[in-house]
Amino acid sequence: MDRRKFLTVAGAGATAALAGCSGNGGGNGGGEPIRIGGVYLLSGLAEQLGAGSAAAAEVAVEAINEEGGINDREVEIQVRDHGDDPQAQMRSLVQEFGADVMIGLTSSGVTLNSGPTIEQLGVPFTLTDIGTPFITEHDTDTYGDYYDEDGRAAGLPNLFRTNSMTAHMTYGIAQYTADNFDGGLRIANMGPDYAYGQQCWAYYQAYLDGLGFDYEVVASEFPSLGAGDMTPQITTVQNADPDIVFTSFWAGDTVTFTSQAAEQGLFEDIEDCFDTIGADPVNFNSLGDTMPDGLHYSGWYWPGAYGTDADQNFIDTFVDAYEDDDEILAYPTFTGGSTWAAVQIYKDAIEAAGGTNAEDIIAEMEGYTFENDPRGTITLDETSHQANASVVIGESSQDADVPYDGPGQTNIQTYSIERSEAQDLLEGSEGLLGGQNDLPPGM
Repeated sequence: MDRRKFLTVAGAGATAALAGCSGNGGGNGGGEPIRIGGVYLLSGLAEQLGAGSAAAAEVAVEAINEEGGINDREVEIQVRDHGDDPQAQMRSLVQEFGADVMIGLTSSGVTLNSGPTIEQLGVPFTLTDIGTPFITEHDTDTYGDYYDEDGRAAGLPNLFRTNSMTAHMTYGIAQYTADNFDGGLRIANMGPDYAYGQQCWAYYQAYLDGLGFDYEVVASEFPSLGAGDMTPQITTVQNADPDIVFTSFWAGDTVTFTSQAAEQGLFEDIEDCFDTIGADPVNFNSLGDTMPDGLHYSGWYWPGAYGTDADQNFIDTFVDAYEDDDEILAYPTFTGGSTWAAVQIYKDAIEAAGGTNAEDIIAEMEGYTFENDPRGTITLDETSHQANASVVIGESSQDADVPYDGPGQTNIQTYSIERSEAQDLLEGSEGLLGGQNDLPPGM
């Protein structure tokens, strides 16, 4: 199956199968292939986002197979759309396709709801594109068990994450806010009306409170996920006269919000606008010259931001694979670095384990340090299974060096935080999402 067919396949039951080989048992020692299953949104709002993750995974598998596979066994990958029943897709990939390891997903809500299924299946599952901190928080004594009670610790023994996430990202934005704006700041919020948008807004406020920053919330609007018209909510925010706007839009929602806000003149009325994971080449390419300069959009990965040989190698490999493709932008998306890393970490863990036994792979991954990550060396925490991966805050700029007609990111800044510091800053945040426990750091 060629790349275009692979990346445009959609529907609840649709399947895309890839192998860098001629079939099971052929070549490289003749053993059974090692199989990777993936579940991403490949239709609707996040079609381009899921396709970008799938594209990075495909490139990683091809690179591994070109170097002889894993333990002299070729690698096959099959990626499916979330569809209407993502848990059924997961079960089918493990039980029918025979996936030894899994990657995904593209929704915090889907991830939290799928936790029991992921744990029951037992195979290693690495998140490459999920924001909720709950899913990598294991301290049920402090934060309550998400699956047994009204708690917020949903960590699973076989689940890992290679992307940064909300509890780190919103700290960076909050710290930047405190560093660059005076007290008494008027802040408005806009975000998608589901777990991710609600959690981002709660964490941002919690960190501002923990940092002792003086601010006033003048408006908070949550358009429905995938809303085609955000002008009523933008008007409400604009009429509230904020100094800055905090948003948590992603994929198509970023394009909808930014283009409609620009048309209504919102960006001319405020000092700055922040977005948690809107900084994506696909979004910026779609927006073109509609995107104003100087807005602080952030993301889990931005191509070329790290100055590492591993990043340049990933970019070159991705561009070579897709430079003649009409469907995929030949530049990695904001989930590209974390997806590439997940597949490469599986390779290292399986080789170290000497096979595909799930418990052995998990044991190798806990505390594992991956030195060739595009974003710089990362470690999967032994307890939380969360990677200490970076989040990038940059200024949008039409003068940035990017291989498409549109803005890129310049003046990139990074922020680091340890678990203990996050816990201190988040103390007293229990009421921000209506629960009885503080917001967990998940790191």
